[in-house]
Amino acid sequence: MNQVNRSALSVGAFVIGSAAALGCATDSDKTAAADLTHRAYIIARESDDLTVIDLDTLEIIGRAHTLGVQNHMAELNATFTKLYVDSEQTDESIVVDATTLKVVKRIPTGAGPTHLSLSRDGTLLAVMNEYSDQVSFIDPEADVEIKRLDGFNTPHFMRFPPSGPYGYVANIGAHHITRVDLGSLEIADHIALDGFEGPPNATMAPAETGFADVQIDPDGVLYAAHNLQARVLVYDTARQVKMREVEVGPNPWIAYAEVPFTTLPRRQVVPAFGDSTVSLMRRDLPVASLAAGDMQSFGVNYSPLTPNKAFVMNRVRNDIKVVDTAEGTVVGTIPTGGTTETASTTADGKWIVATVSSSNQVIVIDAMTHQIIKTFDDVGVYPWSVTIPGGQNYCH
Repeated sequence: MNQVNRSALSVGAFVIGSAAALGCATDSDKTAAADLTHRAYIIARESDDLTVIDLDTLEIIGRAHTLGVQNHMAELNATFTKLYVDSEQTDESIVVDATTLKVVKRIPTGAGPTHLSLSRDGTLLAVMNEYSDQVSFIDPEADVEIKRLDGFNTPHFMRFPPSGPYGYVANIGAHHITRVDLGSLEIADHIALDGFEGPPNATMAPAETGFADVQIDPDGVLYAAHNLQARVLVYDTARQVKMREVEVGPNPWIAYAEVPFTTLPRRQVVPAFGDSTVSLMRRDLPVASLAAGDMQSFGVNYSPLTPNKAFVMNRVRNDIKVVDTAEGTVVGTIPTGGTTETASTTADGKWIVATVSSSNQVIVIDAMTHQIIKTFDDVGVYPWSVTIPGGQNYCH
């Protein structure tokens, strides 16, 4: 991927709308006054752009140049006043003031920070250092790393249940997930697939074919799809017991279960790269296989306004398939005109904001009508991830 021309940028450079508006006081005031809860933050992969979209007006209202290299994703603090951007090639999490869009701090991490997530109580940020097999824990009040924990196998995502003293880490390089005590910030234990073991006798999953995520539904039930074994590990985080393992399509990516929408029916959609299908998991019903995915379906979105629909992001097909999760059928296709990497659903469920990376665009989809109602062109080079306050956020 292209490297950022670091000499051409200055830390905390603030751009509004376009280069011609650099330093414009009126636009700066507009951004500062915008509702911090009604925003979408777009992270570009091949440039250092952090682009801000106002979800009330559907306008780009600001941009920060982070000086990050291969930025991966962003996470917000509990008050939505600060944004943390993981820079994979500079080994740091970059702190951006959400009101001024200025870089205010750079926090060193382990090697290759990618995904990061905020604990439910807002007191802890967990950063996945994939290259050094570590997790960095950051205090989002002081913006300092308070612990760098070893003992993982290419940690890929950490998730937190609705309650309880533990967090769960997906090891994409192994056949187990890892439970971390959030009080001591030490590994409590490992939860392995049937037929395998955790450390010290763990078997590694070659070429990152393990667990990409450990998504936890609003009931506290964890779903972790294992790519190589084509099984979803289902675990009750409240009772701390494995419930079952479910066979799904070949080479599954993620079982999409983690949403902020508590009223949604519990139906998990699992893209299977091996046969370009999605596996639909529904309680007390056999797994259904639907021709709704492709070899790189990196996201599935839901909305409480259409509780029986799932939106599957198809990177290779350059479209989004709409699945009826009650009937187990494909009911629509939304052409995107480019590679759909990831998306986020707004907190009210109205919009799905998706990156179209190959065309350097972001689209806004009406979840009720399935129509693209807005396209943004000025969002950096290869937009990669979307973060919305209170929304359905994920990465890949």
